[in-house]
Amino acid sequence: MPSSRAFDSEPSMADLIESGRQLHAAKKYRRSLVLFARAMGSCPCAGGARRVKCTCKNFEHVAAQGGSIFREAMYTCHCEVGKTFSKCDNEHHILALDLRAASFEAMDKLVHAMRDAEWILELAPRLPDGYLRVGRIAQLQKNDEYAWKMYSAGIEANKESAVGSSPKLQQLYGAHKSLHWRFSRKDPLCLPAELVTQIFLFLDRVELSVCLRVCKRWKRTLTSSQHCPLWRNMIFDETCSSKGAPRVGALRKMLSWAGDGGARTISIARELSYHQSKFTLLLKASPHLEHLEIWKLPKKHLSFPSNEKIWSRLKHFSMQDRSSTFHQIPVDVPGGFPHTFLQNAASSLEHLDFTGIPEQWFGSVPLIPLLPVLKTLRINHGMASNQTPLSIFHLSVAFPRLEQLSFVGLAELDPEPVAIWRERGNDIWPHLKVLMFQSYYSRSSRERSILTLRYLMCLDRGNTLQHISLDVRSQDRSDIFSGCHELLSDVDVARHSTFQNLQSFRSRTLPIAQAGARLLLSSAIEARRLTSFDMVFGDYWNVRTEPTDASARHLKDYDWLRGAPSIQELGCYDCYFPLYPDNDQFLPLAQFLASFPNLQTLILHNSRHAYMSQVSSVAIVILRLTHLKTIYMCGMSGVSNELRQVAQAHGVQLKLESPPRPWPVTLRKLET
Repeated sequence: MPSSRAFDSEPSMADLIESGRQLHAAKKYRRSLVLFARAMGSCPCAGGARRVKCTCKNFEHVAAQGGSIFREAMYTCHCEVGKTFSKCDNEHHILALDLRAASFEAMDKLVHAMRDAEWILELAPRLPDGYLRVGRIAQLQKNDEYAWKMYSAGIEANKESAVGSSPKLQQLYGAHKSLHWRFSRKDPLCLPAELVTQIFLFLDRVELSVCLRVCKRWKRTLTSSQHCPLWRNMIFDETCSSKGAPRVGALRKMLSWAGDGGARTISIARELSYHQSKFTLLLKASPHLEHLEIWKLPKKHLSFPSNEKIWSRLKHFSMQDRSSTFHQIPVDVPGGFPHTFLQNAASSLEHLDFTGIPEQWFGSVPLIPLLPVLKTLRINHGMASNQTPLSIFHLSVAFPRLEQLSFVGLAELDPEPVAIWRERGNDIWPHLKVLMFQSYYSRSSRERSILTLRYLMCLDRGNTLQHISLDVRSQDRSDIFSGCHELLSDVDVARHSTFQNLQSFRSRTLPIAQAGARLLLSSAIEARRLTSFDMVFGDYWNVRTEPTDASARHLKDYDWLRGAPSIQELGCYDCYFPLYPDNDQFLPLAQFLASFPNLQTLILHNSRHAYMSQVSSVAIVILRLTHLKTIYMCGMSGVSNELRQVAQAHGVQLKLESPPRPWPVTLRKLET
């Protein structure tokens, strides 16, 4: 039988809490509240006095303003509570408050429950309990955003603690995760201005215009001076509908938002109801223009301003409309080549790319703009019927610092005056690194053009050239290194060129005999600089020997190239594929390719329309013997399912297309 003293002893905080738990479980909430209150009052932190809650703190207001809930709980107090009592992280005190808040919740007295939850936060800002309870009650009050901010504040206050260090902290992270996807998104305009600009630069002009309609604040901010870069790219691409073309007034506004200097880039990829007034406005309002490209000309011919010399920063000019009339209309008139406009930008223009060579560029005294700092030139003769040879020498005078040169669709190149190549060969394009030529020749024009290309390849002994691409479509598929000697006896590539810095030689149509290929490539291979090379087997189709033997012999001639460690990409054009092959017939090609330890990309192309099964069988054997990453199957409408499965098993990308040929070519710094 218990003694009288034991019976009269005061129950401990733990006893009171346990009794309150039992009453709470029995749904006797009012009686449980009394026991929880007694447990709170018996905490040593009160010092025998009656402790009350501080009324100075306003957590919800602080959360709404984006302030620190932890600092509010820790330091905000102007009443006597803060002076009289200290913080308390006694686990029984905190548990009693938490359970009393839970009882109020069960009684649907959420105001009282929130009061106790905030009291926990006031007593112990570094514990997760208060944040978790306040957040739960806020969710019951349908205030999910406040709950998310409270959970976030609790996680921040406990960031030094491991998630698994306490069950309460685990619950806090779980509650936060359930709301995070809804409320973690922020108005991007609240971010630093530099970051806002970087984000919105991913949007095009039409999408930016939509953003202006979000609200007045967005429009005011996005059109302010600190976001000028957003309006400096005037891109009118194929995704824009004809209704997307801005009117003159709207265009003037956008250019004003671009700030001093106007647009830096103007790109017109479709007609977009453009007329002269809009085009002139775009140019004249953009004296700091750097990049101008026009892909689609309007039906009415445009004229370029020729009286102003304000575009001193223009670096890139491109006009690639296939319906260009530059070859039909005199320069500087509407629809004609903008000679004076480009001449006025001569001090800065580095890249020129256009379709349709003006008539004035041909002849003994051509009218070509003098562009002393031009680095890249690509000319597409387009649909022009002019068969007059284009003088390379006159181009070298007009563009003395050219680094990359590309001709497309020209009928004939003119090497005259021949004596100049002997006298001033070292002064002609001393920085030429890229030479590309694509055309269809007749027999009468081929020799002069091939000779001109030889001259270009001999400049500075070919040592400046890094990339050569020659696609000459002709019935005469002879070697570029043979013939033409009667035109100039001392132009010998063997004597005048070493090509020690050559990184790629591309040609889908020009076969090169092994002697010529060795001459072209040997120095670059020894220097470990050659990474890409195309082999054309087409000259063996017309011989009377077995085509399979001819292709194998062609590979045999290239034994000196086997195993070159620098080779990363090879093209095989018009190689013979037998109709009913044995694997052994494919082994010479597959073994040849397998000899290159760093080969990553292979291009297989057959213009003779080989059967899908033939080409697929070749590719399967190759994939099993090599370590390719990508294989291009050009000219094929499909491949076998077996090839697709083998490619997937070997982790090889299989592409039924030609590889991209970027322009201008990205030049890499040569290692000395």
